[in-house]
Amino acid sequence: MKRILLMTTALVLALMLIISGCSTNLGISEEAKLKRELRKFEQFSGSGVVELSVFGMSLHKNFALAKSMDQMRFDMIDGGVFGTAPSPLLSVYLGQYLSLKSTLMPALEALNLQDKLPMKPNAIFNTADHIVERFGNEIIQTKKVVRDSLTITFRKNYQLESIVDTDSGIRVDASYTRKGDLDVITLKVKGISAKMTFDKVVYDHPQITPLPKAEPKQEDFFKIFQQGGMMDMFKGLLGN
Repeated sequence: MKRILLMTTALVLALMLIISGCSTNLGISEEAKLKRELRKFEQFSGSGVVELSVFGMSLHKNFALAKSMDQMRFDMIDGGVFGTAPSPLLSVYLGQYLSLKSTLMPALEALNLQDKLPMKPNAIFNTADHIVERFGNEIIQTKKVVRDSLTITFRKNYQLESIVDTDSGIRVDASYTRKGDLDVITLKVKGISAKMTFDKVVYDHPQITPLPKAEPKQEDFFKIFQQGGMMDMFKGLLGN
């Protein structure tokens, strides 16, 4: 009798969960579903492990990512030793300007990346309402937006799926947990890839500390990477 009661209770609970899950989409317009997904990217913070691969070599480090309505920052972090605070090996800041700081490869700070972005900074910080107003019908009908060399695709439930820019060679892919939270973001460009696996995602207003604005000196990434023994430095970090 107890087993039957337990099974009945479990079935009722499961049915309630299924019904509640389905009801979140009942009566909601396609436009509202799109806005709901886009708003997740307006303000959030997350952390986890990033796998950085450079020309066949790879390393795994912790990372922290935060985005607000007007700025964004990514930090690749080296774990602290004996309780010391972890230090960023690489930090990238985007707001009114783009800035990069790296204790791992200081020469990267000389890169001029401002003109390499597939989208202008103000496009990255557009609100969900603005995006839906401009591109809503296009996204709902085709599940993508195509502008010149840039293509942004969405899943059937309007989760952001990929960003591809053929001019710069940049590709970004996103996958999600069953709850709809960010799970993995993968970025690839010309022999370099970064796979960010999220352990935690919080949709709030994060506190972001800007990096100082630096004046770039060079543009050729591959020349900078090969100069000054930077390849050897990367190998050393990998323990090779």
